[in-house]
Amino acid sequence: MSRLSESFAIKNILPKDQILYYAIENERGLPNTNVKLYGNKFFEDLKDHKKYNYNYNWKELHIKTLRILKKFALKNPKVSIIIKIKTGETPNRKEYVKLPENIKIHYFGVGHKLLKESKVVIAWNTTSILEAIAANRFILLPYFHKKNKSLKKDDEMLLNLKKQNYGYSENNFYEKLNYFVKKKYNKNITYNNQYSLQYHLGNMDNQASLRLNNFIKKNLVFR
Repeated sequence: MSRLSESFAIKNILPKDQILYYAIENERGLPNTNVKLYGNKFFEDLKDHKKYNYNYNWKELHIKTLRILKKFALKNPKVSIIIKIKTGETPNRKEYVKLPENIKIHYFGVGHKLLKESKVVIAWNTTSILEAIAANRFILLPYFHKKNKSLKKDDEMLLNLKKQNYGYSENNFYEKLNYFVKKKYNKNITYNNQYSLQYHLGNMDNQASLRLNNFIKKNLVFR
């Protein structure tokens, strides 16, 4: 992730009492679309296609998360909430109609720029979480889908965060959201386990670009 250095730099910037929600996409991290497009036979050699539940998606998780944010916004009108949707996605979907005034939708541009002023980051199965970890922001993951027995561990992005970073029910999520918004940010404290940065990106120390540069210089042959 070439822009991760920008996120590492953000950790030295004090955020505002702002919540950033990277809107959960229905099939984020799930292979449903490809399996539907190419069919089971295309994936037979991998044997992995048998794991997939084509009817499963994250839509309900998104709707529940959004419902909690609306409730929180009404009770905390001074807290800014940003919902970042993918560029090209319409902000006019019915779940975004009649939002509280302190909830704004961003539907263009890159999402990591919004980390600078955001204290709490909400997301699911996206590399935006890794950027938030590098930026040292408070992370809260909606985790109330676990009651669905069809979900497999392989469907989740491996993060190994602390228990406080997971909302295990809608009430638990709301309580933790309230806690993180009120929590004082200290740039000298590392709040999140850095394991996922190493596991997914090999860049826990923000030196990946330097290592790549050294590798290129060492192996490049000039003629």
